[in-house]
Amino acid sequence: MDLHELGDTIRRTRVASGISQAQLARMAGVSRATLNYVEQGRSAIGADALLRILPPLGLSIVTAEMPSSDSKRAIESLAASASVSYKVPITPNDVERAVVTGAIEERWLPHIATIVDEASDPMLLRAVREISLQTSVPATQIWRNMKNLAHAVASPHPRWI
Repeated sequence: MDLHELGDTIRRTRVASGISQAQLARMAGVSRATLNYVEQGRSAIGADALLRILPPLGLSIVTAEMPSSDSKRAIESLAASASVSYKVPITPNDVERAVVTGAIEERWLPHIATIVDEASDPMLLRAVREISLQTSVPATQIWRNMKNLAHAVASPHPRWI
């Protein structure tokens, strides 16, 4: 939802509720000018103010996992992208084994280096969630193992510091 859609939703709900901007602003503890800018989609609003504006209107923030742009499992995507530059591809099972155990076979070091250096944060986090669900290994342990693997391949990526 963008700023204009958010503003429209707040305005429509406020109007349908029969209250003025000033009344809603008082209820929410924000200025009328702030509410006006938000309703017009002209200004981003802080989470604190938004969380005060929505309840009087009976609205809430609903979070959901963003749909993936690719239908493959994250671990399959990581294995495929890590294998592009290499003659022998790493399998999703080999990637999973490495992040679950924290140990890598010597032959997969370049592949793992590619994953920890180049994979996006959303892709890595999605892979951690998937692997944790499949293996019952806590996500915190998988992430810790990934960090150890990153150190083992001397990854310069700041997320591993």
